[in-house]
Amino acid sequence: MMSNGTSSALNSEQDLASIPMAGGGLSRLAIARLKRAGVPVAPLLRRVGLTPEAIAEPEERLSVRSQIALLDEAAIALKDDCLGFTLARDHDPREIGLLYYVMASSQTLGDGLKRVARYSQITNEALVVGYREGNRLVVSLSYSGVPRHSDRHQMEFCMFGLLRICRMLTGQNIVPQYFSIAHYRSEGISEMARFVGTKVEFGADKDEFALNLDARELPLIHADPYLNDLLLKYCEAVLADRRGDVSQLRTRVENAISSMLPHGRVLVEDVARSLGMSKRTLARRLSDEGLSHTPPTICIVHC
Repeated sequence: MMSNGTSSALNSEQDLASIPMAGGGLSRLAIARLKRAGVPVAPLLRRVGLTPEAIAEPEERLSVRSQIALLDEAAIALKDDCLGFTLARDHDPREIGLLYYVMASSQTLGDGLKRVARYSQITNEALVVGYREGNRLVVSLSYSGVPRHSDRHQMEFCMFGLLRICRMLTGQNIVPQYFSIAHYRSEGISEMARFVGTKVEFGADKDEFALNLDARELPLIHADPYLNDLLLKYCEAVLADRRGDVSQLRTRVENAISSMLPHGRVLVEDVARSLGMSKRTLARRLSDEGLSHTPPTICIVHC
């Protein structure tokens, strides 16, 4: 089972070679909402390790974990447990910046979604957008470098916000075949279902929604091939300049352990099995990535 030092080691950011950063657009939307409601923001920012100066500077990038914590605090202060959904429903998508314009200037919805999937980590290093075609068009979201269980509001903003943008850019009231979110929720579900046009499944295996396959051919009303070419060249240059991706094995282990904790003991064999590898392979992978079996990195011990 886990030692007493394991939990603090797993929750420490000090052992991460790279802390995922975000453009901070969502944080600034939340702060604007707080200010309109007359809520003092300085104490809230201190609690999550941010400063008014960082929020005031549009080019200042923020850690994704700080953004997640800020949204939690803002939801409490605003008494809005569905803050991510509220912001997704009400904001001007142009405020998010680059990804919106990359998508909006594309020729078709399929093209736009493929480009969001390719470039999402430019604006939020933790966010991984997936796009796949089969019998239907499926858009999925997941995290890299940030434990999924740590967040509700950012994921809800991204899921509902992306569907809203699909509708805005096509001029069509697109209704997904299904819409699923991994975390659990008991309040606000009916309002979210009305917005989506179908049931929103919480506590699902994945964060994703599916559209009819022919939706990929829907033309976008703001398509601009010249602007799109310029933006794609810029995005490709940014991707080329990014430092090499650091391993996210630690987060996968953390997510596996967190899902087992409610059931009692956590055995290293069970963690390895949930990751699709043997105990020996897991130990080797941890070693290869420079993650030892003792704090301050990752500590998994036998019962």
